[in-house]
Amino acid sequence: MSDKTRYFYEFEGFRFDAESPSLWRGDQLVSISPKALEILKLLIQKNGEIVSREELIETVWKDTFVEEGNINYTISLLRKIFENKDLIKTVPRRGYFLTAEVKEISRNGNAPPPITSVAADGIVVKHPIRWIPVSVFIVGILVLTSFAFFWRFEKPAEASDLSPEQSSEAMQSYLRGKMILDTRSVENREERAIDEFRRSVTLDPTLAIAYAGLAEGFATLAVKTQYPQSRDITAKAKIAADKALALEPNLAEGYVVRGWIRRTADWDWKGAESDLRHSIELSPKNAAAHQRLSQTLSVVGRQDEALLESQIAYDLDPISEVMIGSRFPILESRGEYDEGLRAAQNFLHENKGSNPAARAVATFLYHKQDYQGVIELGEDILAKSPTKTPFAWLSLLTASYHQLGQTERCDAALRQLETLSENDSKAQYSLAMNYAELGRIDDAIAALEVCYDTREERMAWVNNEPRFTNLRSDPRFQELLRKMNLK
Repeated sequence: MSDKTRYFYEFEGFRFDAESPSLWRGDQLVSISPKALEILKLLIQKNGEIVSREELIETVWKDTFVEEGNINYTISLLRKIFENKDLIKTVPRRGYFLTAEVKEISRNGNAPPPITSVAADGIVVKHPIRWIPVSVFIVGILVLTSFAFFWRFEKPAEASDLSPEQSSEAMQSYLRGKMILDTRSVENREERAIDEFRRSVTLDPTLAIAYAGLAEGFATLAVKTQYPQSRDITAKAKIAADKALALEPNLAEGYVVRGWIRRTADWDWKGAESDLRHSIELSPKNAAAHQRLSQTLSVVGRQDEALLESQIAYDLDPISEVMIGSRFPILESRGEYDEGLRAAQNFLHENKGSNPAARAVATFLYHKQDYQGVIELGEDILAKSPTKTPFAWLSLLTASYHQLGQTERCDAALRQLETLSENDSKAQYSLAMNYAELGRIDDAIAALEVCYDTREERMAWVNNEPRFTNLRSDPRFQELLRKMNLK
């Protein structure tokens, strides 16, 4: 175990961990968006100095378009969390600064002098901060994740058997895993996060939330893994989720992940809804629970309720790409293509280079019959850089070429999609949409049956997909819906 002393920053009943960015109120981890954490980190790091809006944009929203409203909203979220708007002062035309007295606390309880305070006359008093460079943190993650931990569930240790250092290290490993899993740009994020969660439960076999994290990691990995390997990974996710809830029956995170598994892997819509609603009862401000409930309600046709839950998720975490993007399949299912296109274009405007945002724009352009717009966007995306979802773009391009009578280009794109589908069930699902639109009904049904047999996660949307209109009356399609409990 490392002998390095860890420092936290305490103010007004809150504790901020700079090494594994997180905010705590007492013993409770505060649900807070990554951007809000970055702003708070910068405010503390600046030691009471005014942080300009330009510096916020350069540091927190670097390489991303941001409007004034994003900064205002995120500052507002922080003030709402603190329940004291005066903790973050606005200096007109200059920026913001933190007014709270912040104390640097080591893990062993030693407290250096306050690092920031404001005198009665408003003059800021500053003291030096020990600030751990981001590079050291990143190197730490890479070193930790290089170790292999054998998968095992042990008999829970008694709380008295664990030293404070061991419990703290277990929680830090969990938080590192959570941060890695939530950062979509991290390569092999699922595997790295799983390593951290395994380390956490090895250090503290009683830490229920770490088992929930482990279940989340396995469930996320299963979605991107091909059958039958995905089946075995899902089994591990279920074991971890059950373990989390056995250790802590009222753990909201445990119900969130179990509900998600029931939706994506088991197609158990009622069970998924029950778990997700219970998680919301336990933790009403859990954005992921509302987002996953919205998806579950949408696939069973309860679109009004789904849209409401999606809006709640967005209000709780308005900067998350997942929360923003969760509205799109619901708007598509409702046939609200104008609204969907406006929202998707705003999403892409604020997240330039985002493949999910671009794909959402292309999807709604297609539904609005702007086939040339789809072609221009899709060809540009595929030409500029590799994408993890070439099948989705090839499917949209194939359909758009077909609609414009560009037969040769349609056939060429379709052949590429057919090649991808040989080893990828997600490509197989996209191919089924093209077959349906081309009038190749038998081929479309055969492709969907492969997706059913391989438990392809995208099958959850089969009853909502507008591109399957030509299949609705086919008895074989209706039988698929029946087997999936969708009718």
